[in-house]
Amino acid sequence: MVNLVKEAQESKKKLVLSAMVAGLTIIAAVPLFILSGMLEIENWIRVLLIGIGFVVLVGGIAIACVLDLEAGAYECPECNKRFVPNMKSYIMGPHTITKRKLVCPHCGAYKYCKKVLTK
Repeated sequence: MVNLVKEAQESKKKLVLSAMVAGLTIIAAVPLFILSGMLEIENWIRVLLIGIGFVVLVGGIAIACVLDLEAGAYECPECNKRFVPNMKSYIMGPHTITKRKLVCPHCGAYKYCKKVLTK
C-alpha cells in the first residue's frame, strides 16, 4: 500500500515536470520564431534562429513525451489490466487529456485506455 502511494506521488511529480518542460519549451522557442520574422536581419541569421527554435521545440517535446510516458500506465477498458505502451504507440495514438487509443497487449482490444498513476 505504501509503495502504491509513493509510486502515485512520483508519477504526479513526473507529470508536473513534463508540463513544466512543455511550457518552458514554448517560452524558449516561440520568441525565436517571432524574432526571425520581425527583425531586419540577413537571411542566414533568420534561418539560424528558425533552426535553433526548431531544435529547442523538438527536444522539449521529446523530453516531455518521455516524462509523461514514464509517469504511470494505461488501463484497458475491456480487461482492466494495466500496461505501459511503447514509444511509437504512445506518440501515434489519438488521445485526449486523460485517455489514449492504444492496443492492449493482454486482450488485443484497440480502445481508449485511461491514464492511471500506478502500474
